[in-house]
Amino acid sequence: MFNEEVKKKFREAVRKREEIGKKHKVEVLSATSPVLEHFIFYVVEAPSYVAVEDYFKEIGFAFWNDIKLRQVQQVEEVLKKLEA
Repeated sequence: MFNEEVKKKFREAVRKREEIGKKHKVEVLSATSPVLEHFIFYVVEAPSYVAVEDYFKEIGFAFWNDIKLRQVQQVEEVLKKLEA
């Protein structure tokens, strides 16, 4: 919030995320941040793990943030597998 260079990079990344998302077929469903922490939580839908990696690299987040990716499923889908 207080570093001008980081603020500039963040604004640039947010501005181009939709365009780059289309390129990698990554749809951002949600992006939230605890105000005073250095975290952004993204929920995305994408064709592959690699597409998500490429997306975060291209918007620039991977160069100045730690990125942790988790592939998840809806609980209902997990239940269907248990019942099969």
